[in-house]
Amino acid sequence: MGKVKIRFAERNRFGVLDHDVILESGVSIHNPMRVVRSGNGSEVTFMLFRREGVSDEEFSADAEWVEKDLRILKKILEE
Repeated sequence: MGKVKIRFAERNRFGVLDHDVILESGVSIHNPMRVVRSGNGSEVTFMLFRREGVSDEEFSADAEWVEKDLRILKKILEE
């Protein structure tokens, strides 16, 4: 994807971590993300939308990156 810029939603008390990924081409991809209290911890929800024109292979690769990032986040938060 090359260099990207990420713009997060403003700080808020609702656990909204929506963010836009802006590609070098100027295309912006919106990513809804939430953190919700669950018992003594929290749950993170991330929605991956399939962009128009994206092949099955490209979408699977995007999903793999998201899963990798969420596993890293989990590891960091559990340490």
